[in-house]
Amino acid sequence: MKRPGGHPSVVGDVLSRVLRRVDPEQQLRAYRIWTFWNDEVGDLIAQRAQPARFRDGVLFVTVASHSWMQELRFLKDDLRDRLNARLNANLVRDIFFISGSVENEPEVAQPAAVKPISAEPLVALPPIADPALADAFTRVLRARAKRLAPPRASHRRPKKPR
Repeated sequence: MKRPGGHPSVVGDVLSRVLRRVDPEQQLRAYRIWTFWNDEVGDLIAQRAQPARFRDGVLFVTVASHSWMQELRFLKDDLRDRLNARLNANLVRDIFFISGSVENEPEVAQPAAVKPISAEPLVALPPIADPALADAFTRVLRARAKRLAPPRASHRRPKKPR
């Protein structure tokens, strides 16, 4: 792809256009929360609560105990505002706390692994040298394909009449 004037496109320009196509609401930017969560909430909270997933403006945070969950509910608005300020966008509409185990080494906390799905990506990506970046784009494309795929048939057994 060439720019007007015959100069080749910069990879950043191409990736930016791809991101605008597959993530028009810029939800991917919210995943930066995993990189700065510990700094924003502090060590005390980070040892007891970690982001688990992000969906449709809601950040799901795993909390180690019910007492900490109650405490964080009081801080929810402040946490949301601080995270959005760090993101420079109002991407986090709400925070939902869920009970679960939290790793004691929050410095290496990562988003939950994305299960591979069978849907093919909608857009073919050019080769990307950075494996982490290539993996991130692949996950974005798979998530988009999954969102646009028709719903699967339920495998539940029908209830027996009483």
